[in-house]
Amino acid sequence: MITLARCDLKWCLNRLPKDVLALMKEEGDKVVLAGGYIRARIAGEKPSDIDMFTKTPERAELYARRLAGDYKRIVETDNAYSVIGKGLTVQFIKKWVYDRPCDVLGSFDFTIARACIWFADKDWHGLCDDNYYIDLAARRLVYCSPKRIEEVGGSMLRVLKFYQRGYRIPLDSLGGVIARVMTGIDLERPGAQSEDDWKLIITGLLREVDPATDPMHIAHLPAQDATDG
Repeated sequence: MITLARCDLKWCLNRLPKDVLALMKEEGDKVVLAGGYIRARIAGEKPSDIDMFTKTPERAELYARRLAGDYKRIVETDNAYSVIGKGLTVQFIKKWVYDRPCDVLGSFDFTIARACIWFADKDWHGLCDDNYYIDLAARRLVYCSPKRIEEVGGSMLRVLKFYQRGYRIPLDSLGGVIARVMTGIDLERPGAQSEDDWKLIITGLLREVDPATDPMHIAHLPAQDATDG
């Protein structure tokens, strides 16, 4: 790990919603900003949401309810409590928790997502993967084979998302992502014999992650009715 550049740290913080910033200053290293928001801000892209990590699932719920107050709604999923209002959705992750802020980085699957920011000892701190800036500048997806509880198709869908945004992935990283999908497949499954059989099984693993992914089928995924799932 290396220190996140001070100018990038400030750039990200200056664009955070004020209530999120205040929560981070109040709670110190008990809550950590990490992942896609930081990458998007540094890369000059529009962030889709804000991911916050905590030490326990209970704290994730506590912070979500505090941030929501009386004016925003909370949506709970298996992974997070999402605070939804007029601006960016803020997700307090409950599926992956940490002991130290640096431990958060190990839950991310690509080097370009491995960055975090937190407040402690009256100052802001930031860390990122050793190759974070190199890979982000090259728009390169380098897979890290994270050891975590996850839907095995999650990284493959993120490859699709980033590919559509102009990122590229080396073959060894793509191989690693495919290998992760394969860990969710029972190769001795009765009745699965043809290529079409395996296609349906793998597609099912991908849809477990997010049934709404690619609703217009622009990536040529099998068609799915809006009422499915």
